[in-house]
Amino acid sequence: MKYFSIIMIGITLISCNHHEANETGTVKPASVNVDSLERLFLDGWNNRDSAAIMNTIAGNGIVMNDSLIHTGTKEIADKWISGGVKVLSNIKTTAAIREGDGQIAYSGGTYSLDLTPPGGPLLREKGNYSFVWSKQSSGEWKLTLIHIEDITRMPDIK
Repeated sequence: MKYFSIIMIGITLISCNHHEANETGTVKPASVNVDSLERLFLDGWNNRDSAAIMNTIAGNGIVMNDSLIHTGTKEIADKWISGGVKVLSNIKTTAAIREGDGQIAYSGGTYSLDLTPPGGPLLREKGNYSFVWSKQSSGEWKLTLIHIEDITRMPDIK
């Protein structure tokens, strides 16, 4: 009975790895928690913490914001985050899709935020977003693509 218990504990430990089988029976890497990745990014913005925001973005990251495209952390920091962190707050997302595996994760849906331009009134903005994270060689997850489309300024199409 003692040996049976040891064997059962061994089998349990071996089966508690970070992989899961898909429908075909092949093993795929365990999924990443996309909610926690998104939360880190949004908390950085809502806390107006540009260092925390930058810590979520890969060195080769790309931000597509309406018609503007920013590439690399220096350009993203200088041309997107440095100005935005001063005027944006209360950012919320509602995901329509959210998936991840061992190497890539993504989410997309709608967002809302408050925009307070210097000397101006509080404005509410709504739009669509897509985030793509990639697992880096260090094991960290970083945003490699951020796509934001403001729909509150779009003209009515008839």
